[in-house]
Amino acid sequence: MDEDRRVRFLLAPVLFAASLLWGASVDSTTWDHVTTLFKDSPDWPKLIGLFAGGSIVVFAAGYIFGTVGYFVLMLIFYVHAKISGTSRFHEVALSHESFDQIWKTLKAPGAPDRSQELSAGVVFDHGVLRKSNVGVHRWLLRRWNAFSIGITSLCSLVVSFLFGWTMLNIPLTIAWLFPVGSFVVILLIVACRAWHDTMNMLAFMVSLPPKERKANARARTRSPPAAL
Repeated sequence: MDEDRRVRFLLAPVLFAASLLWGASVDSTTWDHVTTLFKDSPDWPKLIGLFAGGSIVVFAAGYIFGTVGYFVLMLIFYVHAKISGTSRFHEVALSHESFDQIWKTLKAPGAPDRSQELSAGVVFDHGVLRKSNVGVHRWLLRRWNAFSIGITSLCSLVVSFLFGWTMLNIPLTIAWLFPVGSFVVILLIVACRAWHDTMNMLAFMVSLPPKERKANARARTRSPPAAL
């Protein structure tokens, strides 16, 4: 498993658990139940050790949060595509002009087919940019990872509200909802910014003639784009 995916699958469960602990701690009755449970259970240090060490359960929880986030994005873009007639893929969402240019760059047969937008975008990024301008390709990868981590973490915090309220009887107090909810909003803003940065850079690179992309790549060989 690559490092970025490992971070995404580990960070979301940690935030989920932290949110539940915070929600329980701000309610005296719930916190008394939690402390009593820890005192009466001889295995709780082992459970904490497994969680901190990144056990298979933690990775499974991270995968679940990531899947929930992916499903929600898929629904949002599907409905948006039905309404506006634009891209139905959140992974690659380009204007008609940019998509037509990608189609021409790849020399794909036939007329541009929006149902193949995801495939065309992946081939352009990993097949063209990765060879002609690896610095931009890595920058796109970093921004996309920032988006993925933000969405997965956001989903884990939202689920923590539902899980804590319905399964653990943690009351939805302002002291819990406000700080964690504010962080959810921050994560959403940062994730949306990372997504727009990725799509805008991809569209910009598509708009450059092939010679310009290669010229920019040679000019930046000694100083690749800095991490953002």
